[in-house]
Amino acid sequence: MPRPPRRATRPAASARRPAKVIRMRMPSSRTAVAPMIERILGAVQDAGLDQEQQDNLAVAVAEALSNAALHGNKLAPRRVVRVTVELPHDGGAMVEVTDSGRGFDAATVSDPTDPARVLMPGGRGVFLMRRLVDHLEYNAAGNTVRLTVNPPRK
Repeated sequence: MPRPPRRATRPAASARRPAKVIRMRMPSSRTAVAPMIERILGAVQDAGLDQEQQDNLAVAVAEALSNAALHGNKLAPRRVVRVTVELPHDGGAMVEVTDSGRGFDAATVSDPTDPARVLMPGGRGVFLMRRLVDHLEYNAAGNTVRLTVNPPRK
């Protein structure tokens, strides 16, 4: 007796992959941050984000790029910050920023709004990024941050 054909248990590859992936590199310098933000905003132009989402993403990406160049790559001229922009079929955008540093443990970053820490340096950038995007995650090493903005609700 012949076997019935197998039914696919996973979505088709095209349903799982983003519609568009753009990869970029940024020199590890402070002056490279603003032009890279403009390139990223240009890349997400067709992502269906409203103006507030674009503005919030710009601020979050600025922080991620600055942290990668300064803290991760120590502004070393030979090191680059790698950026990946993914645009899913259903709208929204994901921006991933990777440096070549040792990383850090994002779980240990203290809340800068805690009255005991309000005058202490550090942690404000991560705090800000978390509030400006829909989802923020770091890889296990702590040298890649992924910022996700969902499509606006209709």
